[in-house]
Amino acid sequence: MNNIKYGLNSNVSTLKTVLLKNPQAAFKSQKTIDLQWQDLNFIDKPDFKKSVTQYENFIDILNDNNVEILYIPEDEITSLDSIYTHDPIFMTPNGAVIGNMGKTQRKPETIMMKNYLNEIGVPILGEIINDATLEGGDVIWIDEKTVTAGLTYRTNNKGIDQLRKILSTISIEVISVDLPHWNGPVDVLHLMSLISPLNENLFLIYKKLLPISLLKLLKKLDIKTISIADEDYDSLGCNVLPLSTTKCLITSGNNKTCKIIEENGIEVIEFQASEICYKGSGGPTCLTRPIYRK
Repeated sequence: MNNIKYGLNSNVSTLKTVLLKNPQAAFKSQKTIDLQWQDLNFIDKPDFKKSVTQYENFIDILNDNNVEILYIPEDEITSLDSIYTHDPIFMTPNGAVIGNMGKTQRKPETIMMKNYLNEIGVPILGEIINDATLEGGDVIWIDEKTVTAGLTYRTNNKGIDQLRKILSTISIEVISVDLPHWNGPVDVLHLMSLISPLNENLFLIYKKLLPISLLKLLKKLDIKTISIADEDYDSLGCNVLPLSTTKCLITSGNNKTCKIIEENGIEVIEFQASEICYKGSGGPTCLTRPIYRK
């Protein structure tokens, strides 16, 4: 697999290749779910059979949109959370930055991901090490030369500083923003819980929780923002996966937000995801680690 195409400096250009870990490899069985879900702070216990069915429907959508899928195999060191492949790394035009998970139970995922990237021939640009933490859900591309990183309970200042040093080698600027306490350290509040770029000039946000400094930055860059409906926040309405600059993927049940997005010229595809997204607090972006966008 050494001919794998890789590289991106956008969250919205056409999605070509993703790394996924299906429920059979991440959840493994209902017994494994029963043992782990509470300790991992899942909202509710996933149903294994339903998760497989929902994931197959998710795969069908990606296949229909000509996305190449690379499946990370089952391992013995990671947990249910490893279904959310977005978080262990951050992808750049020159290769991957290996993160260091802020959630203790997820730390083995970076080992899993590094091993797999080495296997498929994707280069490692750098690694977040020691007591620095950084999770992929806290980092987004604002434009092709600018990245925003959220300071959260999962990503700390040392992690952002190390990311800044790594990305400076390829002339990428990192702008850090502070996120609110919200529900505290046991709950997940990634930057991507609050903002999803839809195209280069249109970002979906949850305005009530978004840092003022980030709102000001987007305004300065003339990026239009549209806010999700309040009632769609808990159902992951702000976690949207762009398949291209004109099409995105969202979990079902966010009807008002879907309408808001469509009114701004973006096609919306919905999918049922109670077991694979909602119960683990991870949306369609979290399920995918794009490694190549064209």
